Amino acid sequence: MIYLCEREIGFDTNEIGFPSVLGCRAIVLATGGGLFGFHLNGVLSDAKKTAFVNFITNHGQGNPKRTLYAASTGLGLPADHAELRAIAADLHYAGPIYWGNLSTISPGSVYAHFQGVHFTTCGITGRAWNDAVDNIPANKGPYVAGANRAIANGAANGQMFINASTAGLRAVYPSAI
Repeated sequence: MIYLCEREIGFDTNEIGFPSVLGCRAIVLATGGGLFGFHLNGVLSDAKKTAFVNFITNHGQGNPKRTLYAASTGLGLPADHAELRAIAADLHYAGPIYWGNLSTISPGSVYAHFQGVHFTTCGITGRAWNDAVDNIPANKGPYVAGANRAIANGAANGQMFINASTAGLRAVYPSAI
């Protein structure tokens, strides 16, 4: 299990958690080796896109590419869908792309959880995010760089999430875009 804060890119064979998704996008590519995630904040610049694409391309578990997802509050704007298509194009990926609307979970910030299913697809669940309960020192630890995590832009946070409660997770049913 890996948790990705804003601007973080990471890989896990089975689960990725995205703390506090509101205006951000939780992007996940399911491959034959596991899940690649990107907690995208702001606009998808060429530098951010390149960082994510290179992370997947240079990782030993980056193929075969199976399904691309994004989740955020709302249905996703045409610009959001265009970002996903741009990522897919740079990855030379022509498979299915889905959008999960997290506002069905909460009108505010959401903890989004992606769990791999047979290295083909993944389930998306979420619950309301509560800073007073979730964004606490007990749920964080020192940032540890490695082959399965990177920062898309800027410096790494000094602390990263190492835990988030999965109590109360509810299913999110993504739509094809």
